[in-house]
Amino acid sequence: MLTRSGWGAIALAAAAFAIGRTFGILELYVLGVGIIAALLVGTATVAGRPPRLVVRRLVDPSTVQAGDAARVDIQIANVGGRKSPVLQLWEPVGSSGGATMNLAPLKPRERSTAAYRLPTTERGIVAVGPMRARRRDVLGLASRTFVLPGRSELLVMPHHTPVRFAPGGSSGRLGDHIRLRAHGQSGSEFHSLRGYVIGDDLRRISWKASARSKDLVVKETALEGVKRCTVVLDTDTSADSPDCFERAVSAAASLVTGAAAAGLVTRLIAPDIDLRGHDVAAQALRWLATVEPSANPEPALPTLVSGDGLGLVLVVSRSGSSRIARIVRGSIGPDETLVVVATSVAPGSARERFMVDASSDESFLESWSQLTGSLGRGAKLPAAYGVAR
Repeated sequence: MLTRSGWGAIALAAAAFAIGRTFGILELYVLGVGIIAALLVGTATVAGRPPRLVVRRLVDPSTVQAGDAARVDIQIANVGGRKSPVLQLWEPVGSSGGATMNLAPLKPRERSTAAYRLPTTERGIVAVGPMRARRRDVLGLASRTFVLPGRSELLVMPHHTPVRFAPGGSSGRLGDHIRLRAHGQSGSEFHSLRGYVIGDDLRRISWKASARSKDLVVKETALEGVKRCTVVLDTDTSADSPDCFERAVSAAASLVTGAAAAGLVTRLIAPDIDLRGHDVAAQALRWLATVEPSANPEPALPTLVSGDGLGLVLVVSRSGSSRIARIVRGSIGPDETLVVVATSVAPGSARERFMVDASSDESFLESWSQLTGSLGRGAKLPAAYGVAR
């Protein structure tokens, strides 16, 4: 393939032939022939068999939060039997842009290494490769581009901070509410023995202990706090800005990872999605890394009632008056406590009993801390949680 310089050389050769014929200048004929010869040699040089090169990449780390540093280490090896030419390498990175490198000639079985940083400002999957190599002749008149197979990916998770989940033992308003609700639960963990009081459930009488006592003895069980946490993400952003949706995604990631780190049975629910299980944090972060806003007039949510005991349902939406919030409010069971995580100030938010202000990352942590009476940041998950596939 001729370069821009090659096409310019053809124009120059044509002009030399025309002027030489018009004015009978032999030197211009010689110049034109020389240019054509250079074009033929250059084209023949780049038209040969491409060198046999193998590219290996290491993305470190393979999973990061938005804003964290990540890099790619590249190793290029010549596995052919002849020396490779000088090459200009270009590797596409993500949906726009790429990395440009120059590769010096490599002898057979010789290797060369390079590295560059990856963009992590936005969540998503950053695809790296395949690399394109461009060979040019000495004069730059002709070039040929070929592809070196192989590609890698970087998963950029939404920026998040696992929040602390301790509402049952905290002094916040949510903790007080959970303790009052827990008094209505029988519990399953043995705490102590005490004397029978009229009105106690007969099923709680310990007959073995009563046989050794003059009075009836009942088993006292420990009050059970929150065992389950369901995070519902509103993906309808028809009335929101892109920044509002990004704050919702970050808040959902913080809540899911915080609940999983606290040992709660955790779920992430959105229209047409229901993630749960022991690796729900890793699954949720990977899904949240690529989730896009949608405008669904009739969103379908999975059932919210699951398991026994007290549970939290956290709705991440623009306000408590959103369509998703109304659906969840009418679907939760008697053992669930609803908390609205509002990403913008809207009518109806102030009337919510439990509401977290997520209009910014700072206000989200502060509001969550005030509601639960605990520090905003919770325990970190194991390092391996972010690399699941």
